[in-house]
Amino acid sequence: MLQKYQAETHRNGVTTHEGKEELKATSSEEGGTKEEQTAVLEALLRNSEFRASDRNRRFLRFVVEETLAGRADRIKAFTIAVDVFGRDASFDATVDPIVRIAAGQLRKSLREYYAGPGKSDPIHISIPLGAYVPIFEKRGPMNPFAALAPRHFSRSHSLLAGAGLATAFALLLTATAPLWLDTPTRADRGTAAVLVLDTARTSQANADANQFAEMLNDAIWLNVGRERAIRSVGVRPHEKLESVVSGVRSMYGPESDVYELLTSVQLEADEVRVYWHLLDSASREVQVSSLVKEAFRPASKAALAETTAASVAAALFGYEGALAKYQTDATVAANSTQD
Repeated sequence: MLQKYQAETHRNGVTTHEGKEELKATSSEEGGTKEEQTAVLEALLRNSEFRASDRNRRFLRFVVEETLAGRADRIKAFTIAVDVFGRDASFDATVDPIVRIAAGQLRKSLREYYAGPGKSDPIHISIPLGAYVPIFEKRGPMNPFAALAPRHFSRSHSLLAGAGLATAFALLLTATAPLWLDTPTRADRGTAAVLVLDTARTSQANADANQFAEMLNDAIWLNVGRERAIRSVGVRPHEKLESVVSGVRSMYGPESDVYELLTSVQLEADEVRVYWHLLDSASREVQVSSLVKEAFRPASKAALAETTAASVAAALFGYEGALAKYQTDATVAANSTQD
């Protein structure tokens, strides 16, 4: 029996030293805010390229949600066995190794995902050896403006801390030039592909719809801003799309490929519909027109905005995406839209 257990734990990446359940807390500054961590968890669990069983996905959700709720001290083999795997109160971890085996499998799934398709994810989640409390490691996105956008262009988010940084961004927000999510260079003139992101809008006088539209706008800027194959320009709520596009064409020249991403939000009862369209700026030809429909829960607006934005970005830049031809190495899309 012992030999069989040792062979099984070795095969699943579990060490025989995993007897101690230490608590390893992660500071929110180093690992992102709770809102960011929740959004990353939801996106990961919906990602088909994260190779984990349904049981281990429930395992990951449980330990992350307990940690974010401030209950990391109750994440033990016993509570996981009872709350996730349905064991009864007689569960004994020294006799039943189900939690240790599942933890080893989950660690392996996380390692493989972040070594491959999730390498550029903004926050990485891991389960350290000898513990079940997750650790969040924030990976700085390649584009600094994309990382800052969710903090500075949504009224629902808090203001900047630090007078110097706040002053700098106040100047940025009041500037008449468009917001460049990726800084243009002289070499780009006549050769660049540029995507102009119009502000996500809703025509509904509904607080949830308006707040979701703001969050979605931030999330789309963040997801698209990670792409290095195409330049990105954001349109602020007070700006006109036509004026920004005109400025882009003037700066980059008529030979550059310029596209426009238009997004609108409609909330109906317990369902949100996000309509998005990709237009060729020169010909006004619609390249892609799609609809994403998701169940809507007010408490999960931030996570829903992130997953919706990820699906839009995947449809644009993923394998055979509308803008994939600008990618040097196109990768398989992690999410798909519902047409």
